Amino acid sequence: MKSQQAVAPDWFKIIVGVPFIIALLWFGRDLLKLLAVAFLIFVLATAFTDRLAKVSIFGKSVSGWKARFLATVIFIIAIWLFALVSSAAAEEIIDSFPKFQVRLGELLVSLEAIIGVRGVEAIEQAADELQVGTLVMFLANGLLGSVAQVALLTLYFVFLIAERTNWTKKIALLSSSDPEGADLAVILRRAADGIKDYMWVNATTSLLSGAVAYVVFRAIGLDFAAFLAINIFVVGFIPNIGAFIGILLPSLVALVQFDSLWPLAAVIVIYGGADQLISNVLTPMMQGRSLNMSTFVITVSLVFWSLLWGGLGAFLAVPLTVIVMVIASEVPNLRWLAILLSRDGEIDEHH
Repeated sequence: MKSQQAVAPDWFKIIVGVPFIIALLWFGRDLLKLLAVAFLIFVLATAFTDRLAKVSIFGKSVSGWKARFLATVIFIIAIWLFALVSSAAAEEIIDSFPKFQVRLGELLVSLEAIIGVRGVEAIEQAADELQVGTLVMFLANGLLGSVAQVALLTLYFVFLIAERTNWTKKIALLSSSDPEGADLAVILRRAADGIKDYMWVNATTSLLSGAVAYVVFRAIGLDFAAFLAINIFVVGFIPNIGAFIGILLPSLVALVQFDSLWPLAAVIVIYGGADQLISNVLTPMMQGRSLNMSTFVITVSLVFWSLLWGGLGAFLAVPLTVIVMVIASEVPNLRWLAILLSRDGEIDEHH
């Protein structure tokens, strides 16, 4: 007679597993953050490759290795272009900081009549804590670190692209022979499809918002126009608060840079209006029901991942939460979690 092995209940697995996973995410954050970014760039490049394979250039289709090679080159150029623009913006910000500091002091004097002496003193106290030397060191250290990180990020991305075919074969081999069990291959394919849809929609709309912002900022002569436009593209991946951050930074720059309020009004009205049009009309048309996630869950995920991984965690929050929801929807014992994470409680059955 065979002895039956004791199986731990689900509640025990959750109590033990969740703290372990959180600890792993915290202590391994330096490695995992870069890997997560490389993976999401790879997913976006894969989505771009799939769409590139459906078009033809001069009557010839771009498919197979040609589409993958072209997508890889475009994304590597985009990664390093982002790094170069950020580096140039860091130097420009350092050079312009004294001028902006003087202008900020003049604005505080003008604000005294509106918010009172105590309000101005509170703002001045916060401004005094921003030492120029500290800011310079922060930007310099961040720049030196970013060069190495961008190189490593590019290396991760190239390896993921190179092994895409091998991973496809491996996923096929992971198919479960148990019709009642969770099929890991199905789980991974659904997760990949969900993330690809989300990343493609957000990349397209964020790129459009960034392009409109750059045109508006250049037209009014706003400093750091390219950097602010890239910033708008990045924060476009952060739901709910991304749009607020995107318009806040250029508004502050316009307020400090110009004596007139017209540039500030142009940023808020022209760019802000275009961004709202993209967010409220174009994005829902493209996204449809591809992201069936509760708004409350999105907000909680932003807080959770931001606490773990800082600002980068906010960028990664929704894609990582989508992965968790898709995996939970495919595992019978975790379907309750997928239902709670979803917007309407309807979870698609795998097929």
